[in-house]
Amino acid sequence: MRKRITHNSFGFSILEVILAAALFIIMATGAVTIIINGYNANRLGLEMTVANQFASEGIEAVKSIKNQAYANLVNSSGCSLNRVSNVWVFDSPCATDTLTHNSEDNFIRTIKVEDVRRDATPPDGNIVTTGGTVDPDSKKITSTVTWNFNAARPETISLVSYLSDWRKPIGGGGGVLAYLDNTNTTTDNQPEYRNFNDSTGTFDAETNMTTAFTEPQDAKTFKIKTSPTKQEAIVGYVTNGGVLRIMCFDGNTWTSDWTVTVGGNGTNNQRFGIAYETQSGDVLVVYSTNVAATNEMAYRTKLGSTGCGADSWSTATNIDALRTSEVVSWIKLESNPLASSNNIAVVWDDANRDLSAMQWTGSSFGIAEPASTLETSLDWAGSTAGANIQSFDVAFESLTGNLLIAWGTDANPCTVGVNCIRYVNYITDWSATDSVPTIANRATTIDMSGNPITNEIVLGSMSDDSGDFSIGYWSGSVWTGLANLDTTITNPAPGNKLVATGWLTVGTTTRSVVVFVNSGSVQSRRIHGFVGDGNSFSRQGTDSIPWFVPTPLFVNPPRWLDIQMKPIDKDRLILTLSDNAADLSAKQLVMTLTPAPTFTWTNADGGVDLETALGQATTSPFGFAYWRNP
Repeated sequence: MRKRITHNSFGFSILEVILAAALFIIMATGAVTIIINGYNANRLGLEMTVANQFASEGIEAVKSIKNQAYANLVNSSGCSLNRVSNVWVFDSPCATDTLTHNSEDNFIRTIKVEDVRRDATPPDGNIVTTGGTVDPDSKKITSTVTWNFNAARPETISLVSYLSDWRKPIGGGGGVLAYLDNTNTTTDNQPEYRNFNDSTGTFDAETNMTTAFTEPQDAKTFKIKTSPTKQEAIVGYVTNGGVLRIMCFDGNTWTSDWTVTVGGNGTNNQRFGIAYETQSGDVLVVYSTNVAATNEMAYRTKLGSTGCGADSWSTATNIDALRTSEVVSWIKLESNPLASSNNIAVVWDDANRDLSAMQWTGSSFGIAEPASTLETSLDWAGSTAGANIQSFDVAFESLTGNLLIAWGTDANPCTVGVNCIRYVNYITDWSATDSVPTIANRATTIDMSGNPITNEIVLGSMSDDSGDFSIGYWSGSVWTGLANLDTTITNPAPGNKLVATGWLTVGTTTRSVVVFVNSGSVQSRRIHGFVGDGNSFSRQGTDSIPWFVPTPLFVNPPRWLDIQMKPIDKDRLILTLSDNAADLSAKQLVMTLTPAPTFTWTNADGGVDLETALGQATTSPFGFAYWRNP
């Protein structure tokens, strides 16, 4: 029997086709999604790598800028970078960097520079985001790169680094002292210098500057300032012929850079000033032109990036002082201490005893003189009226950078019952003139200094008509006057400065120091002074018992006192002093905590006068400065 096989054929239904198509679409979509996601992940990874490289380049570029000079790290909320002569610099004005990858300008980079704050006195303490104390030797750098992965998806990468001024020496690096040895007739009256040896606390042997200034004129009035960015000092002195000579010292070699006639013969006046810009390290010299009416002063500058030598200086530019019209007789320059500032205060008086001021802002005198003369009857010394003594001074608040100028007036006339110390400050504009309270004596000579870690300022004043010594204390917002703290002082005479001020700091403990010359053939040969804790001042010793008996004793009376605070180890200062025999002495004061503040004087001159034949005894016959960046 034959078996019959039957085949049945059936087609796909529409439903099956739809289901099959749907399944295919699902599978295909998943595959495409996986492929696209993989592509996007690869692309994002590549772009993040590129962005990270751009951000890292930003950090390394800022390190290069810092290594050129730590002062180049100026705070900014977001700045761009550029290369000039194959050297990294910040763009000015700040902008953003548009960076190219694969021929597309897709990445934007900004560099943010911020202060670092610590919960204890720097360099100690932990870094905190708010409060605390600004560490002047550290900066926070944030390098941020942004780009659009697509129109709806921006991306950002930020790298953070902390940079420090590691080149800054721990413990300091001594200083340099300039003066004339008037017994040395074999070197054409060239000035001498001594290095201050920080390890021994004494001065090295006298060395001749061996300059190119060879005409036989005595070096008289001296000023010296040191650079904040490198080992460099600028020294100026006026000869007995009224010629200003500017010299430069790199720590090894002196150069004779330029000269100009300023008049005055270097006696009972100071017709020039020197100051470095804190941020850039550029230096400014302002001097009298020895003319009246117009263009009474002039100035020259030298970039911090250049070395010593005449070719490094700009040509002279005249200054037409609007508030003074006679020959300018006394000039003071003071640098704003803020790390981000290039401001320098310039204050001067003229032969008519008129006082005025302005501020250099890094490239010009961008802060002009006040609307009216600060003082038209500045105090003077002796029987003949004239601008013959330092009866004004200037200081900056160290944290705000606000400027304060104080002076003695002979107006009204200034008699008992009239507050005779006047002042103005500059925050965003010149303030109205006001008086320091309580002190009713003439302020014939003034010395003022700012606390390097706060906004406090201390002022010492001496009167030549009442024989009184007084102190003023500025808290950062208000004055406290302490009158007649000693009423038996040596009266200041023309060209004398018989008071000097400074500050000492250990950790968070800070004290002001005011040294003055007492009267009498015995007491004037020793050191007398006060120490201040805020607006409270205590006599060190008594009127008859000195604070310190120096070796050798000063020759009665001292003529010029100067205090320089050590910029790194803030627990010490140097007092340099010339006396009536034209001797030069130097004494060091150190504050320690045991646990209360203790003050110790030593003979930084080794107990032997550094010089016994200065060019003169008065009007800054020497200049000393600590190295700020050795």
